[in-house]
Amino acid sequence: MRKFRYDKSNTRYIDSNVKVEKDCFIGRGCSIYGDVKLMNYSHIENNTIIFGPAIIGKKTYIGPNCLLGHPDRERIKKTITNLKKFDYSSISDKLEIGNECIIRSGTIIYDNVKIGNEVEFGHNVMIREKVEVGDRTIVGTNTVIDGSCKLGSSVSIQTNVYICSNSIVEDAVFLGPNCVFTNDKYAMQKSTKLIGPIIRRGASVGANSTLMPGIIVGKGSIVGAGALVSRNIPPRKIYIGNPARIKGTVPLEWKSILEERLKGFKKT
Repeated sequence: MRKFRYDKSNTRYIDSNVKVEKDCFIGRGCSIYGDVKLMNYSHIENNTIIFGPAIIGKKTYIGPNCLLGHPDRERIKKTITNLKKFDYSSISDKLEIGNECIIRSGTIIYDNVKIGNEVEFGHNVMIREKVEVGDRTIVGTNTVIDGSCKLGSSVSIQTNVYICSNSIVEDAVFLGPNCVFTNDKYAMQKSTKLIGPIIRRGASVGANSTLMPGIIVGKGSIVGAGALVSRNIPPRKIYIGNPARIKGTVPLEWKSILEERLKGFKKT
């Protein structure tokens, strides 16, 4: 039987093996299960649930009604098959959230996810298993990032972006609102390997753009709003339209603002 620390004053449930460092805050209605470490000055708002193993970095803020360390499909199926309550202590893939992050209300992050330092999430974000997010990246409200994706540092993801599984987004990339990644070339009409797009460093993808499976957007390139990208885009080119076609070359004097965020950044 799992032993809880139960605080009648604010209805918190905290497993006995949870480690809480100096000056952490845990709000009303929070539940923390398994091997979880809250580092110095981390702040957990009301009604948030955390399933370990997990580590929450120092000075990280987690808003109300978040769910961190959600089990993946395989573990849920095992729970149903065994007809017993899921044992969160059996999870081996740790959730890691870095220092000085901001995770706003309604966000769900699965287990086996690694979040860097100073990462900021909007409201109602979904991050599936086997995802890595680099330092100083911003993930906008209502964004969904499916499993097995890798995002670099200083990426700016706007509201309502969908990043499909098996996608790669390198450092200093901009993804405009409602941008959609796809990874199934045949839309489930034929068996195929799921391969998401690759967005190279410093590229920008405009609002409402759709990126087809396996395409590569070259380093420093720009995809115009509403474009349908079905072929690879060379470095430092501007593409627009449906289907996307070349419009010109990115001027030499243009330089990504997102690159500036990486200068002088030291991991803490």
